[in-house]
Amino acid sequence: MRKNIASIDIGTHTARILIVRQTGRPGLFRPLFRKRTYIRLGEDFDYSGGKGIHANGIARAVIALQGFSRHIEDLNVHTVLAVATGIVREASNRDQLLGAICENAGFNLKVRAIGGDEEAILTGKGVLHALGIQKGPFIIFDLGGGSTEFLVGGKGEPKAASTPIGAVTLTQKYLKFDPPDPKEIIFLSNHIDDCLKGLGALNFRSVGSCTKSCLLIGSGGTVTTLAVMLNGILPQEIVPDRINGLVLKRSAIEALFDKMKTAGLKERLKLSGLDRGRAGVVLAGTLVVLRLLYFLKLSHMTVSLSDLLEGTIVRYFEGEENE
Repeated sequence: MRKNIASIDIGTHTARILIVRQTGRPGLFRPLFRKRTYIRLGEDFDYSGGKGIHANGIARAVIALQGFSRHIEDLNVHTVLAVATGIVREASNRDQLLGAICENAGFNLKVRAIGGDEEAILTGKGVLHALGIQKGPFIIFDLGGGSTEFLVGGKGEPKAASTPIGAVTLTQKYLKFDPPDPKEIIFLSNHIDDCLKGLGALNFRSVGSCTKSCLLIGSGGTVTTLAVMLNGILPQEIVPDRINGLVLKRSAIEALFDKMKTAGLKERLKLSGLDRGRAGVVLAGTLVVLRLLYFLKLSHMTVSLSDLLEGTIVRYFEGEENE
């Protein structure tokens, strides 16, 4: 029996859903529906020490999931796989948030908060499956609102790690002015560099990251937005078939960043491909991408719209095959 499966990610900045139909071949599926809603939990997060998500953020998350329920019902979804990532996993009132979502979503839902390493592994599964990559060397990074996850594949088992450099959290902590003060950009760049150096256990260079043999693949809202802006992609074209595999040059990203960093929010919103939900955090996200490219001494990267959502489904089917 071919089933329809839904994958949901409740993150720092967005709640996302992917609904797919299982095909005749084991482990393969066809996308039916994809949507993201900006829930902006990072804007209502207490960074000063309480680590709690404000009631306004919880309400936005509940409304987003209620919206998803209509698509789940209309497409006769058999199984819903839901995870929570980003600042949700570290929120002091995480259970309150997830309880409110499950109680009010409008469908039978259980949400599991996952750690950074598991998020990296699931994202890697989705990326590798979508791009048809069988082996390394590769470095996959998923830049979210609250953190960035890495999966590094060379010889042996891939290594996973997470670091708290997310587009939302960095914006909240470092970019207080609009447009940002040049000193803010410098301080933020230094912080990102320090976080990347702190990932020494991943041993990036052991997989050939300083040579042309290593494939750097990025996913997440910032990376997708950069691909859309630099390639003139229309909103209706933001689908895996159009986005997956696109190559972005570091020089092009840097030129776009230089243009955006001197523009206020209203001016940035006039740029083609940049939507209102992303415009406020795109500077910090783009700077993470740039600092990573410089850190790895790479001149370009590959884009994947497919990510954690697909990876969660891939793992589900892998479990079925092993039963």
